[in-house]
Amino acid sequence: MPFSIKLALGACCLFAATAGSLPAQDWKAGAAAAVIMPQEPTWLSGYSSRTAPAEGKVHELHAKALAIEDAAGTRLVIVTLDLGSVSQEITDAVFGEVSKRHHVKREGLILNCSHTHCAPEVAAERRVFHALPDGEEAKLARYIEWLKGRIVEAVDGAFRELSPARLTLSKSSANFGHNRRLPTPTGYVNSQNDEGVTDHDVPVLRVTDAAGKLRAVLFGYACHNTTLAFQLYCGDYAGFAQQHLEEAHPESKALFFMGCGGDQNPYPRHGPRGLEYCRQHGKALAGAVEEALAGQQREVRGPLRLAYEVATLELEPLPAMEKLQSDAQNAKDHRQRKALYLLDRLAKEGKIELAQRCPLHAARFGDDLLLLAISGETVVDYSLRCKKEFARRADGGKEGEGKDDGKKGAPAPAPFVWVSGYNDDVFAYLPSQRVLREGGYEGRDGIIHQLTPTPFAETVEERVMGGISRLVEKVSK
Repeated sequence: MPFSIKLALGACCLFAATAGSLPAQDWKAGAAAAVIMPQEPTWLSGYSSRTAPAEGKVHELHAKALAIEDAAGTRLVIVTLDLGSVSQEITDAVFGEVSKRHHVKREGLILNCSHTHCAPEVAAERRVFHALPDGEEAKLARYIEWLKGRIVEAVDGAFRELSPARLTLSKSSANFGHNRRLPTPTGYVNSQNDEGVTDHDVPVLRVTDAAGKLRAVLFGYACHNTTLAFQLYCGDYAGFAQQHLEEAHPESKALFFMGCGGDQNPYPRHGPRGLEYCRQHGKALAGAVEEALAGQQREVRGPLRLAYEVATLELEPLPAMEKLQSDAQNAKDHRQRKALYLLDRLAKEGKIELAQRCPLHAARFGDDLLLLAISGETVVDYSLRCKKEFARRADGGKEGEGKDDGKKGAPAPAPFVWVSGYNDDVFAYLPSQRVLREGGYEGRDGIIHQLTPTPFAETVEERVMGGISRLVEKVSK
């Protein structure tokens, strides 16, 4: 069956439950952006092999904010960042200002990063694992303080733009993202695996004014922004997609909301044609968004219900002291640095708590949209599982059943489930139980580059999904 026909049929199935909309004035929304390009060249994020700061830029980097308010005054702010990471320290600082200025509660602020590897390195682990010269670390410290203020400015701008709006949902798909966990006789390696699990959905939230004029579009995709590996600032494919959309709709803001792409890569990528590939992927994603915007829409109604929780994830025991001391003396590169980091913490603190904080959000828009935001470099299993488990009627019906036809006792439609990773605190790869057991970079090996002391325990998926389930229950009452 041709792709266009499959897409149209899928849209009809998904949005057949659309009911009459509330008046536009029952929602208020506003969107704004702030440039977050460093004022001096800084170290770039992502790749540990880098040995020098940025040498220029392809295009600007931005912080963008979408503020949404329902009829009761409940407020949600989604901030999207052209950055490789976001830390708890940055999120807490931004929330402190936003809560005072705009009466936003903790559950009402989500900071999401695109995970481009061509942005300033703001991850906390840079101080341990990148061995930066003092001058480079000082530049990044100055940048992070400036960045916090720029993010708040974007949120301020979104609230200045707050006005009556209509929200609708649609979705499309893009196919350049592929699973990157390839099984080999010696374990899983980072390489294209066309047989691996993926999530090619492109969910789209359209924000228009009362007259139907497009004001903002929030869109997602579950794939690393790692097409590029050079020394220039760039938003990677997500940056080009946003650029294409804003050029096509100059009076609106386009915001990329990163999905659960921890084990997904864009292909083709890297090499002398890397920038060409990047533009190609960005154009493909923008085309998918345009297709969704032009397709059948599902009206998004209120009320807006929000919930937040910090799950505690258990970790494996520390290596034996003899192993840590041996690695500190004899190992090379990141293994040595990780051992020295753990020994230093033990010396200063006496013990290391074997747990990792994992912030979680749930936002429910009536019976139409359930938005889940997970922290860490979330693998795609979480998106697939959440969409399977929570895209059902509140009364227990099957996915996609039900239509609110205004009759008393009629079942509510199934909510559209949208799952995002890389929110609030990108502390490490967040594996599912399957990925953890399989091992490889996302399962276990990547933790050597992170401040999280050791790999996650077998309970990791149970702890994350338990927290999400509690949040979904709270917002679904």
